[in-house]
Amino acid sequence: MRRTFGVARILVAITGVVALLGDISYTIGTSRLATYNFFSYFTVQSMILAVVVFVVGAVNALRASEDPMWLDIARCLSTTYVVVSGIVFAVILIEGAMQGIPVWAPWSSQLLHFWIPAFALVDWFTAPGKDVPWKTIRWVLLFPILWVAYTMIRGTFVYWYPYFFLDPTLVGIPFEYALYLAVIVAVFAGITTMLITISRVPPLERLRERWAREALGEGDDESVTPAASRVRGIRSGWEWANRWERGSRAPRDRGTVQGWRVLRREPRRR
Repeated sequence: MRRTFGVARILVAITGVVALLGDISYTIGTSRLATYNFFSYFTVQSMILAVVVFVVGAVNALRASEDPMWLDIARCLSTTYVVVSGIVFAVILIEGAMQGIPVWAPWSSQLLHFWIPAFALVDWFTAPGKDVPWKTIRWVLLFPILWVAYTMIRGTFVYWYPYFFLDPTLVGIPFEYALYLAVIVAVFAGITTMLITISRVPPLERLRERWAREALGEGDDESVTPAASRVRGIRSGWEWANRWERGSRAPRDRGTVQGWRVLRREPRRR
């Protein structure tokens, strides 16, 4: 199953590169400033980041039995960024249609804003991985903050802003501008919270854990039985008990913690 996710991530990364190249040929024209403007869009920068994460995730899925925590955190962050880009683009299309303004999205924009974010969601919710910590919500704001700072500094020199709510000539400063920034913070934090929360829903967790066990070569039939899972946990707990006597730290994964508590005869916390 991990090989399947690895191949899919490679294909999506290639699709992202093709979509970016197609969007360049569709939007920039001949002006050098237009080229710089293209690469200053949050959608473009977040998609470049997502392509890098897809490639790293694909290589790791094809070569290793599980993803490291830092990669799962990076997947969560990149998924948040591309999903927010898709939501903003959808709002622009809907608003234009309601005002009677014809808005047409070329195939490249559809891939960048809808199809690739959709795969990122599927990959995040179903690919074997760990439960990322809640402090990831704080890290998700780092890239948007840096991007806003870059956009505002650059805008003072080129007099161009990719979105109206960042243009000082179109929004009131400081109150209206601060309101838009507060909405941006809330959207990014809310999407990240949603991703982490939904990924912890029991059916999705069981699915991801099952595929993770398959990747470790523990067998499909045995791995899904509670008795086999408990036996493996007790074995792991026994190994950790021996290490604990030699001064090692206590385990953290669920199966091992279960066996650890059985051996130490500790009640399981609920």
